[in-house]
Amino acid sequence: MVMNMFGKIVLAAAAVSSAMVASAFAAGKVACVGNSITYGYGIESWPDQTSYPHHLQGMLRGDAPSDTVENFGVSGLTVRKDDQASYWKGYRFAPAIEFAADTVIIELGTNDSKSYTTWNTPEQDAAVDSAITADFEALIDTFQVKSKPHVFICLAPYVNNVEWNILDTSVVKRVNPAILQAGLEKGVNVIDLHSRFNALENPSWYLEDMVHPSVEGAKHLAEIVYAHLQMDTLLVTQDGSTLKAPKGFGYQWYKDGKLLDGETLETLAISGDGEYKVSVKVDEKTLSRIVTAPLKVEKTTALKPDAREIARERSAGAANMAKSARRFDAQGRALKARGPSHQKIYIKR
Repeated sequence: MVMNMFGKIVLAAAAVSSAMVASAFAAGKVACVGNSITYGYGIESWPDQTSYPHHLQGMLRGDAPSDTVENFGVSGLTVRKDDQASYWKGYRFAPAIEFAADTVIIELGTNDSKSYTTWNTPEQDAAVDSAITADFEALIDTFQVKSKPHVFICLAPYVNNVEWNILDTSVVKRVNPAILQAGLEKGVNVIDLHSRFNALENPSWYLEDMVHPSVEGAKHLAEIVYAHLQMDTLLVTQDGSTLKAPKGFGYQWYKDGKLLDGETLETLAISGDGEYKVSVKVDEKTLSRIVTAPLKVEKTTALKPDAREIARERSAGAANMAKSARRFDAQGRALKARGPSHQKIYIKR
């Protein structure tokens, strides 16, 4: 099912050369952080057999029996710290941090869309945008305290509930661009749920409220997340003083965890020793991005010329030596002619 649904993603990953792909991704301890979409609102069961984290657990254990998934979703919460219903103030925030996860999946932002109202000024909307980005970045940093997990942040899926003021126009135009900006700034993986989880294309995946996944939808949501987790195996390769990203549809380079402004090509000239990584847009029609494992460049290799540079230097040196060679006869007189001669020729350098 995953292969059929995500043919484009799988093909993009398969096109990457083996030198650019590490061994299979090991999820380890997985923290699913989020709102009611993660929690499983409207499809609750005890024990949990319906939420997307539950289904993700089954998929991961098929690859690695020791992988453990914990559901830290809480209904109605936002990512913004200053909101009364902030995840930062919720009862599952501290346990999620203390869990010390190896992999963190953050699905927040849907409830933040309620803050965009028709009576907002442009300045008020911009302030909400900034808060979403800043607090997503802070949340990513906070999860680095107890462990150094692989982080996946999700663009909010399609929603449309006028009564709750959860509107897809706000998600598309305001919330998701703010989330994506945080993901690019912090250099973490991005799962574009909005492009892959949509009630207009798959209405049976949603409850009647057009916000929450149905039992069927939760399974598909888990498949989407699982497919992206399996792509977190990309590597940067080095050819002398040049780094090369895996094939993709867009790039953003980082050095020592900091975004390198303007460095958005497939290749990067090494600027010195340090750790380099690149965020790769893995699908042409979505905004999903996978970040490579960091590549450590030492001082001894940072400025090492590649094979082509060495060949060019050697070729140029041989040409210069040929030009500098002068021809003389036995009496030491320089010969101007370059053609055949019956005189014995001596060459001085």
